[in-house]
Order: sequence, then structure tokens, then C-alpha cells
Amino acid sequence: MKKLISLPLAIIVILFFASWGKTGHFAVGRIAEKHLSVKAKAGIRELIGDTSLAEISVYADELRMQDAYKYTTPFHYINLPLGLNRDKFNTAVIEQTQSNVYSALSKFSLDLIEPGKSHEEKVMALKMIVHLVGDLHQPMHVSRAEDQGGNTIMVSFLGKPGNLHGLWDSGLIEHTGLNDVELAKKVDHATDSQISAWQQDDILTWMYESYQASSQLYRDAQKTPDFNEAYYRTHMPLVESRLEKAGIRLAGILNEAFSGGPYKIIPPPAVMELH
Repeated sequence: MKKLISLPLAIIVILFFASWGKTGHFAVGRIAEKHLSVKAKAGIRELIGDTSLAEISVYADELRMQDAYKYTTPFHYINLPLGLNRDKFNTAVIEQTQSNVYSALSKFSLDLIEPGKSHEEKVMALKMIVHLVGDLHQPMHVSRAEDQGGNTIMVSFLGKPGNLHGLWDSGLIEHTGLNDVELAKKVDHATDSQISAWQQDDILTWMYESYQASSQLYRDAQKTPDFNEAYYRTHMPLVESRLEKAGIRLAGILNEAFSGGPYKIIPPPAVMELH
């Protein structure tokens, strides 16, 4: 009887806490590896050897499934009310007192370059950065608290029931039929000028892009919760853009981290103690 009960519960937990899904996170890691500097490649190799960024990209999701690390769950998202302009959005993010993806990414990015941190702490920081950069580019990870980032908004896609968050984590990506290598190759086509511009944007800009996107996705779901192939064709370019930007910007963070110079994209406010 235990097996009959535990399996559905496990599935529910995995679906609830998913973020981009394995294919999406792997694709972000593979895109980032194409844009790493020589110094970044060497620094990463010192930390994780021949392991790829793709392979460590889902570590943070695996970690929070363990009882001892449940506290890391809020690191993957941020809850905000709808209707904020950019200034109010920035203020709302910076003034949050609960741990969130902004405070977590800021902290782990600084841990990665902190001389006093141990090798193990730097490995942890790298693994968390790779995942969290991907997370905050998924629009539903920068969204409302009342529906748990779209987890309680029930929708259907091509007749299959699910929720809005899950559709954006993996449903649309799965419908492409592509694996992570194929997906990364398909979306990684930024020009040099785009790469430069995206890597100069700060974290708040990345997050505001997701916030604007999730606001539109809520409006779309209000019109109809039954999504068809037209929804896929309309929204897949956004999925591809977010994955591409995530990979490019992840490379930017890592290139700066291992360059020996200061970060330009990490926010200046003091990072809160994560809890």
C-alpha cells in the first residue's frame, strides 16, 4: 500500500517544484559553455573537473528535495504583485526580507569570488548559480504568490490537463521534440552586439523581463485556459528567447567571476542572510 501512495505523491512533488525541466536547464548550461572565456573554462575545470555545466544545472532542484535543504526552496523564485512599473519593481525586489532568487543568486555569485570560501563552498556556489540563472529567466518564477507562480492555475495543453507553471517549465519544451543539445543549438544564435548588451544588463533587468512576460501569461490564461497548437506557435519564441538569454548571461557571470575583476552585474545592496 505504501508504494501505491508514495508514487503519486512523489510525482506531485516533482511537478510542483520543477523549473525549466531537465531539458531546459541542460540547454542553458550548454549555451553558456559556448560563450565562456578561457579563464572561466579553466576556473570551472578547477572546481568540477570535466563535468559540464549542463550536468550540474539541476543540482539545486535535487538538493531542495532533501529535508536538510528544504530551506533553499524560496531561492528558486520571487513573489511580487502584478502591475509594478520598473522603479516600483526594483524597490519591491530589493526590500524583500524573505530569501528569494535575487538574494540567493547575489549571495552565491559573491561566494564564487570570495577568497575566504572553501573549495566545497565555491563548488556549491557554481552549481547554484548555473541553476538559478536559468530559473529567473523562466517567467513564472517571477510572478504572484497567491497562485504559487501559476501552480494552482489549471490549464490544458492540446487536451492534456496541467497547470500554467508546469506548462512553462517543461510542457512547451517537450512539445518541440528536441533534446537539450538540439534545443541549445536551435536557440543559440545571438549576434555579438546582442551578447554584449545582454551580458551588461543587471539581474534586476533579467527579472523584470520575466515579470513582464509572466504578467502577459496570466492575461492569456484568463482569456482561456485551454491552449492549442496556436498557443505553442505564439509563445515558443519567448521560451527560446529566455533560454538563450539565460545561457548567454550565465556565461557573462562566470566570465566576470573568473576574470579577477569586480562584478558589474551583481547588485550593490548588501546581500541578506539566506534562511
